[in-house]
Amino acid sequence: YESEVGLKNGKVTANNANPERTFYSSARHIGNGRAQAWVTENREGEPTSVGLTISAAALNNLPLEMTDFVLELPGDRGKGFYTFVMLDWNPQGHEPPHIYGLPHFDVHFYNIPNEERLAMLPDKVAEFENLPSAEYVPAGYFPGPGFVPQMGVHWLDGASPELHGATFTKTFIWGSYDGEFVFWEPMLTRDYLLTLPDE
Repeated sequence: YESEVGLKNGKVTANNANPERTFYSSARHIGNGRAQAWVTENREGEPTSVGLTISAAALNNLPLEMTDFVLELPGDRGKGFYTFVMLDWNPQGHEPPHIYGLPHFDVHFYNIPNEERLAMLPDKVAEFENLPSAEYVPAGYFPGPGFVPQMGVHWLDGASPELHGATFTKTFIWGSYDGEFVFWEPMLTRDYLLTLPDE
């Protein structure tokens, strides 16, 4: 942890300016750049934020086919709540094509081990159809049709502009499996990221 130590009125003072620390996954090469996941924890070891950093160069020379990258977060950090990040590059977008057919990234922040995700096979219909209790569902969200094996059930925000005729740029999805939410997923188009948004 970073601290500032100084003198005030002849006495030593300490200012714990940054009570949080950030820990990183291994970097993965993508396009002409790289991607790296991270988790920030407070003094108690609780996660305060989680994210994925993609270099600007990564937006160039991207694969022509759908590609996914798994970035394992340090398991002993942030109390192990966030386990890994799965970054999907969709050069042709995905269904429904009239909404999400633009080239974009899906960034899944999981709170289960990757082995459990891989075990979400198509025959586990009962587990996919076991939705979380209503008290845990964020306001305005609803489950999309069907499910995606080795991923989960995707919940959409009914207020998202692209669901009301606007061009898709970014959105935020929740994902569930067997009665629990197991991932959170920002989806962002390549064109949106090329504007270098600071948010």
